[in-house]
Amino acid sequence: MATLGLTIAACTSGGGPSDNAATANTSVAIGNTIAASAAPTGPLDAWVGKHPSEKVDGLTFLAQPSVKAAVAAVPDAKVRDFVHGYNGPDAPIVKKDGRVLAWGCEKHNCGYHNWSVSITPDGSSAEVCFYQNDAKPDGASTWYVAAGKTEQRPGNCPSE
Repeated sequence: MATLGLTIAACTSGGGPSDNAATANTSVAIGNTIAASAAPTGPLDAWVGKHPSEKVDGLTFLAQPSVKAAVAAVPDAKVRDFVHGYNGPDAPIVKKDGRVLAWGCEKHNCGYHNWSVSITPDGSSAEVCFYQNDAKPDGASTWYVAAGKTEQRPGNCPSE
């Protein structure tokens, strides 16, 4: 019994160099775990798990000022109108790669006509995706990115 008590006391009192090394390694491992799991957060996180049409504090996701501004920055009025006026299904909003991602599509035509908005949780950086291809559901989508640029990326707009 006395030996067990001494062993515990030595561990809790910071016994020797090897005990400190073990503690330091544990701290590093815990610190790395916390750092690795920390993701940017912001007001748009409130919509994660909800559909774009659901309201948080009286606003839908697309009506939230930073999201509305991101869509308004798209130079093509047809795209802006489609995103704001979509009439089909949508998916629950997810957090992907540290960004909030919302998706919706045209009723009875999701594979050929859809959109998504990928935005940082604080609303400071956004990309808007638009996909319309009546010939095939796996062509290229158009992404409206920073500084008014557009990019073509393979496939539909992502929903997850």
